[in-house]
Amino acid sequence: MARTFKEGDPSYAGPLAGVALGLKSYHLLELKDEIPEDLWDNEMGMAELELEDEVQAEIKEIMVEIRA
Repeated sequence: MARTFKEGDPSYAGPLAGVALGLKSYHLLELKDEIPEDLWDNEMGMAELELEDEVQAEIKEIMVEIRA
């Protein structure tokens, strides 16, 4: 999805076929500091606990690479 937002639809089947929007994409984990703590805990707290620290770090690295 992030690459589609940045580079356009890679399948050339949809309305964004070949249209590079150049939009930045973020993984929800990257936005944790922007979301009120009580809302985060209620909606994402358990899901975050399921992800190991290494996986969270890998997700962030991938998103940085995609945005580069």
